[in-house]
Amino acid sequence: MGMLLPLIAFGQAATLKPRTVWDGVYGKTQEDRGRTAYATYCSRCHGEDLNGARGVLIGAKFMDRWREDSLNSLFTLIKQTMPPGPRGQLSSAEYVDIVAYVLGVNQFPSGAGELAINDLERILVVGKEGPKPVPDFALVTVVGCLSPPVNNRWILTNASEPVRTRNPRESPEGELAAAAARPGESHTFGLLDTINFPDELHAGRWMEAKGFLMRASGDDRINLTWLHTLRDTCGR
Repeated sequence: MGMLLPLIAFGQAATLKPRTVWDGVYGKTQEDRGRTAYATYCSRCHGEDLNGARGVLIGAKFMDRWREDSLNSLFTLIKQTMPPGPRGQLSSAEYVDIVAYVLGVNQFPSGAGELAINDLERILVVGKEGPKPVPDFALVTVVGCLSPPVNNRWILTNASEPVRTRNPRESPEGELAAAAARPGESHTFGLLDTINFPDELHAGRWMEAKGFLMRASGDDRINLTWLHTLRDTCGR
């Protein structure tokens, strides 16, 4: 079955057409500004060539961490946690410029226009060959029908394709609305650590589940960090 462009986990409006980092989403002048900001605020930890801090901003490690997710997740992490010290050292525009620079170093193509903060949520990080299933051990969100336990393990059936999330706990309003709108598909997941969610364990409910994805042939599982009832029945 061909992979569709994944849904974005942070409440993206359905009317917005997703783009990818291969579509020339930033400008060269913007990349140059980002290089200057990076050298001033980021290179101390991440190195002049982005290979510092275990190389998480470049190459395969960058792709493993961010593929099948939106640029907004990368921007948010950088803005909330970097550089060390008090917040407010950089403007939001400077953080967007740094994202553009990281894209340039990772050899994603530049384009005619500049990357804007309002674009970030609908631009997906994917490999050159296109979208792929979310990798093992990624933090994901799925929706599906909670079914009675099999071999003492609760099961989520008719579940959606796993989508990356950066929020392991309760969804804010926009994220919850996006989850409620997602259709079920043909996936089945065994749920681990359901003991932490006793109030939600009622078979026949349509659920939002978050956790770490573990794939195995015929036995895909989610190690739960969150479980929440979206509807009291699995039917529409």
